[in-house]
Amino acid sequence: MAKKNVSVYISYLLRHNPDDAGLKMDEHGWVSAEELIKGINNSGKYTLDFAQLEEIVKQDDKGRYRFSDDHTKIKACQGHSIPWVVPELEYLAPPKFLYHGTTTVAYDKIMKSGAISRMSRHAVHMQAEPDKAWQSATRWHLTPVVLKIDADKMYRDGYVFGKTENNVWCTESVPTEYIVGQLTETEE
Repeated sequence: MAKKNVSVYISYLLRHNPDDAGLKMDEHGWVSAEELIKGINNSGKYTLDFAQLEEIVKQDDKGRYRFSDDHTKIKACQGHSIPWVVPELEYLAPPKFLYHGTTTVAYDKIMKSGAISRMSRHAVHMQAEPDKAWQSATRWHLTPVVLKIDADKMYRDGYVFGKTENNVWCTESVPTEYIVGQLTETEE
């Protein structure tokens, strides 16, 4: 089993298409860990056991997945494109600045459109630490850029922020007026 490939497939199932492995998902994105393993094994794409699933969750550097306390259920913490999933967020005031990892190609589109949009997901994702935003920016294999967002001003202007269990900050959109800078990799 290529651990990275099965992790990508798990992310796909839990964030975008649980039906691909016949999973029953609740409104917050939780599925039975046992059903997930069975669904993956029955798909014929990968073989997976519970110990391997636990290892994938434990080693995920972004903390994408969460087990229930008794490890019988699993979910993705954010990034869902499934319209009926309601992310479990803690709503609170954000730090002064948040960081959004993207690419120079996407940045041009953001500036033309007037906002960072959530696209097909439930929210725009941001990080409190620039290095975490760089992880997002570099995954696209294009020229990365990290945008510095004046989250405190957005919050004072009435925007709502929620934080996931793995510390990703979410909001509906970020108008370009709140982008206060771009970071280069040396400015982390």
